[in-house]
Amino acid sequence: MEVVKKNSIIHLDLDAFFASVEQRDNPQYAGKPLIVGGIFKKNGELSRRGVVCSASYQARKYGIHAGMPIWEARQKCPGAIFTPARIRYYQTSSQYFFRICSAYTPFVEQVSIDETFLDVSSCEALFGTAEEIAREIKQRVKEELRLPVSVGIASNKFLAKIATNMGKPDGFLILPEGKAVDILSELPISKLWGIGQKSAKKLNRAGIFKIKQLITMPDIILQEILGENGPKLKQLAQGIDHDPVVCSEEVKSISRETTFPENITNRERLMKILLALSQNVGYTARKKDYSGKTITLKIRFAPFTTIQKSTTIERATNLDNTIFQKAKELLSSINIRQPGIRLLGIKLSSLQKGKQPRQLDLLNNQDGEEKWIKLVSSVDKIREKYGSYSIQRAALLKEKKDDISKKL
Repeated sequence: MEVVKKNSIIHLDLDAFFASVEQRDNPQYAGKPLIVGGIFKKNGELSRRGVVCSASYQARKYGIHAGMPIWEARQKCPGAIFTPARIRYYQTSSQYFFRICSAYTPFVEQVSIDETFLDVSSCEALFGTAEEIAREIKQRVKEELRLPVSVGIASNKFLAKIATNMGKPDGFLILPEGKAVDILSELPISKLWGIGQKSAKKLNRAGIFKIKQLITMPDIILQEILGENGPKLKQLAQGIDHDPVVCSEEVKSISRETTFPENITNRERLMKILLALSQNVGYTARKKDYSGKTITLKIRFAPFTTIQKSTTIERATNLDNTIFQKAKELLSSINIRQPGIRLLGIKLSSLQKGKQPRQLDLLNNQDGEEKWIKLVSSVDKIREKYGSYSIQRAALLKEKKDDISKKL
């Protein structure tokens, strides 16, 4: 394995990304506690359903964070401003951000819509040191996107991310390799990758609260507490991370889900929503030139019980009807109990790039399948020219104007 130069890994994280975009575009939100997310009813009223997608740093002072239920966020900060999430709109700024990063190195690992690692160890002769590259990227993001971004620089991915988190918000921090262990030792164990709330509680029960305590623990004890992952976490605690920056171009799955303002128990209504979700997943897969073998149905009952059921087909597909029929079979096998379903989702995974030699024979004959493929191809062309909702299945057109298919 090639030895990476010291301090040649850059980690960048767009601060409170969704909220920052909304504050950028709406000056009246600037400097105020802003919460992005939730479900808004037809009359514009915010439902108690849904979760926080993003919170401005002004809102975070009240203990609000992503994933928190909307009702709880409203209790913590009654004066907060709520606005719906515009995921597709945020993707435009995200794509611009990654284009800026890609201008300095081909080694870009996208962690999420607003976070990335860069390996600039082979690019410094062209663009300068890692610090110079990172400062230039930060300045460009500020000027061209008008968004804050925190930056961390270190000798590996783990330390670079630690540096970013220590400098937030809108920070810039270099974590020298020689001082890494001293800095890490006083941090709480929750700062380590792979340690969530459950693992942290297990370690706390064993008297381990800080990283320096974890470092002194024998591997055999850590294995008893955390399983096989224990020794790996001990390495991270010592600032050791050999994971390379991996170009993350490959899509692992394509999914769509929706949360309802009110619980749904009507199976016919759920089938129509399932059809709309299948249509959206199929169209996205075809547009990205992917097919998948595994269809997963996700259901969340009220209050928060979530189940997932999957089925794997013989040949990969990206046809709406194939996805719908398989998801329909999964839904039919589930008992829809009271008080009903609050979230429904579909995921297509086990993806393969490019056209597949033969799709699943929906119509029980090859000619019928070819006709179906030609049909969806024509429909896709209409959507690309006139918009995603310019053509719909008849079953969806029977829905009201606020039908869920128009919200996906």
